[in-house]
Amino acid sequence: MDEETTVEALTRLGLTTYEARVFVALQRLGTGTASDVAEITAVPRSQVYGAAEDLQARGLLDVQQTRPTVYRPVSPEEAERRLLSQLESVGRDAFGYLADVRGSVENDEERSEAIWTIRGRANVRDRVIDLIDGADDRIVYGTPRPELLEDEVLAVLTEAADAGVDAAVVSDEPSVLESVPADGPVRVVPQPADRQPEVSTARVLLVDSDTLLMSVVSAAVGDDDQEVAFWSAGTAFATVLVTLSEELIELDR
Repeated sequence: MDEETTVEALTRLGLTTYEARVFVALQRLGTGTASDVAEITAVPRSQVYGAAEDLQARGLLDVQQTRPTVYRPVSPEEAERRLLSQLESVGRDAFGYLADVRGSVENDEERSEAIWTIRGRANVRDRVIDLIDGADDRIVYGTPRPELLEDEVLAVLTEAADAGVDAAVVSDEPSVLESVPADGPVRVVPQPADRQPEVSTARVLLVDSDTLLMSVVSAAVGDDDQEVAFWSAGTAFATVLVTLSEELIELDR
């Protein structure tokens, strides 16, 4: 990593460009005055003073009150600790605020049903895992494709079942069912092939009575990255679709 890349990295950690350049220059010098810094960096001497004050406020350098003023930076290890700590604190405060205000503006107008779409196998898998994590009573996960019962999905299904949630994997494909440990807490429910809908469904997830995810994979492309899913949770739309989906699945087999 060269000096310019380091300056860019420091700005991502919260320093201004001038602050980053002054700090890097002082690391090279060990100690120095504003004139010393200006000689080896692109920061005008008049701007070094303000940048140094801000760096001092961040705890990144010490100031010797002499004429001229002499600056000494903290070690790179100490700077790393302080900058990361400050960044973590700012991030915690910012995301805490976002959590507090989320959904705080009420809209009295009629709201449309929330139906979301996701593209890409990894993104669909991550949403499946997130929805399973929110289950209270029941999970039904179905796929005819063994590669879509990913290890991460099976792990979170097992974790939910261990916590007392009724979790079942349904499929008409034996290799899917065989990938579920026979002595584990997740049920397997074989389905007759003649009951499968005539659509290229890649996976279906039912959670409790009001959450559904369904995905398809483009047959023309045949690429898992072309998996597209829609999902809805806590809506009348989802509740109706869960009911309809249950009629296609024989859960008591």
